Amino acid sequence: MSRTVRCLVLVAVLTALAGCGAKDRVKRFVGLAGPDPTEYIGPVYPATQSVAVAFQPGQVDKNCRVFAELLVQFPAKSSGAAVESAVLTEARARGAEQVLIGQTRQGKDDSGPRFLYYGPAYAYRCADQCGGWKFGFDLWEEQGEWVSLGYKEWGKAGAVFETPLVMQTLMLRCQ
Repeated sequence: MSRTVRCLVLVAVLTALAGCGAKDRVKRFVGLAGPDPTEYIGPVYPATQSVAVAFQPGQVDKNCRVFAELLVQFPAKSSGAAVESAVLTEARARGAEQVLIGQTRQGKDDSGPRFLYYGPAYAYRCADQCGGWKFGFDLWEEQGEWVSLGYKEWGKAGAVFETPLVMQTLMLRCQ
């Protein structure tokens, strides 16, 4: 492929992306925009009243699409009830119908709760890619030991985490 053809293809792709209203997302994910992962720049949906929770990709309906990939930070002394409340409040506000909770590690940052959004640039079917957890790796790899935060801890006031936490989370819309 000649250099001219490659340039024309690149211009066409960038023009198409800009026309779809994805320019800011594309800029962030290719490193051209200021990286402020606390700023949500994904699709806007009406708020939801309830959000289903899954801990395994197989628990997510095949029609669900991931529209937000995020790491959630919690301060030390957070309870399972506080974690559940913060995640579900944010998910309802963003219009999620379901969340998929990934793994959790001891965090280094004791602030929060804080939601760090990493994408995706475009929504994708969970059935095709869920569970890859390929976002936020630069922050994720700096965290501490693994923490059990699953069915036994989720929503429980008595499950208190002595250290800060960082948790992988996906927000989904299902049709």
